[in-house]
Amino acid sequence: MTSVKLNQGRPTDGVHAPLYLQLTNMYAPAWGYGGPVRVMFDYAQWMSREFQVAVFTSDIHHDFSRIPVKSETINGVSINRSKLAFPRLAKWCYLHSLFMCVRAAQRIRSSPGPAILHFSDLRGVVTLYALLLKVLFPRQVTLVHSAFGSLHYKRSIRRKLYDVLFMRPFVKLVDLRLVQNEHERDSYRKICHTFGGSSRSLIFLLPLHVDGVPCDPSRFTETGKSLTAVRELRRAYGVPEDAVVCMFLGRLHPAKGILRMIDAYLEFSRSCSRGTLLLIVGRDDSFQAIAEEYILQKRIQDRVRIVNNVYETRFDYYFLTDMFLGFPTIYEETMLSSIEAMACGTPIVVSREADIPFVQEEQAGRVIDFDVRTAAEAMEIITQDLASYQVNARRVAASHFGGAAASRKLSTLFRMAISGNLAPENLMRMEALGQAWPAEESSLKRASSVASGG
Repeated sequence: MTSVKLNQGRPTDGVHAPLYLQLTNMYAPAWGYGGPVRVMFDYAQWMSREFQVAVFTSDIHHDFSRIPVKSETINGVSINRSKLAFPRLAKWCYLHSLFMCVRAAQRIRSSPGPAILHFSDLRGVVTLYALLLKVLFPRQVTLVHSAFGSLHYKRSIRRKLYDVLFMRPFVKLVDLRLVQNEHERDSYRKICHTFGGSSRSLIFLLPLHVDGVPCDPSRFTETGKSLTAVRELRRAYGVPEDAVVCMFLGRLHPAKGILRMIDAYLEFSRSCSRGTLLLIVGRDDSFQAIAEEYILQKRIQDRVRIVNNVYETRFDYYFLTDMFLGFPTIYEETMLSSIEAMACGTPIVVSREADIPFVQEEQAGRVIDFDVRTAAEAMEIITQDLASYQVNARRVAASHFGGAAASRKLSTLFRMAISGNLAPENLMRMEALGQAWPAEESSLKRASSVASGG
């Protein structure tokens, strides 16, 4: 679990503070679901300093087992779990109980002031509940959507039918849209244009973040990682001490591009003068058996290792690795693992589908238009100047993706929203400054006086 600093922002009277509510398919401790769960968890912890925070979610882990605790409070965040019908169907559709929506509505109705309602699904029951709550409380609720890589196009009759029925209300009712990079912003603009939204839709660039990375500072030197620390950790995990180690961390899923990553690694290993190892780290999401069979076909089982269920120790794997690889076959703006790797001093090689701002420009890694040879060449370039890339990776992660800056931006956005200051020109100014745009000191006080539905 990422550690979270809760002393950011100004303290407020919890009784009169505005609401910050999340509607999600899954929430902590379902960490294996990936980046969106970890990011929304951080958002909730941050906002608990200035808002009354409540999360409405399902009762299942990422492995579809039930979470027995139906309600609890973690660091000031009230978590309300409703029973999910037919958990195994969650691979295709989350059938949330209507009680999720009812309880959220009760919480909004019982509050005299404004409410930020935040969700991250583009389609589905959670999205429909969020839209319904906006319709029920149009002046009290500010509806915020985080795209989290959900905007990629995929042919589906079911999706097409859903969009015909519900995408126009979605575009009309969402007040603020948060994206991770310019490709995602462009994708959102196209959706808004297609379904009748204004070209001045409120879209704000809020990159992914890392917060509280548990990496011992003594593991690093001014010129990169401590070679002694790397070797000690490799011995502890049974990894060859002198090999060039590459790693992917994430769900083992067809869209993650695991097979083409294996091809790129194999091409790189053929020209590398040192021994190599590829670590594929994560939980199986219907693709591990196929990956294992492919590794056997290539006869490289001695150079490729699949490691499951290492959430708590993943930072050790990031640190002992020389390069992080990410070549998804669909656009994935939520490859949080690549940012975590950089925070551990590990440069990244990712395809354009997993583009991370600042990486290419500041030599923290390489962002490529994927083909096998181009990927192998990028890996060779990093290997030749590994120490420099390690220093740059850690610096870029700290300067552009630190949790403190993201927390200030998010808090400022929400204060602007509840005080009526959201406007395209304000958001553009805030992005241009590269820091939280100062909100008026009285914004929370004024917003808290807004009557419910008034």
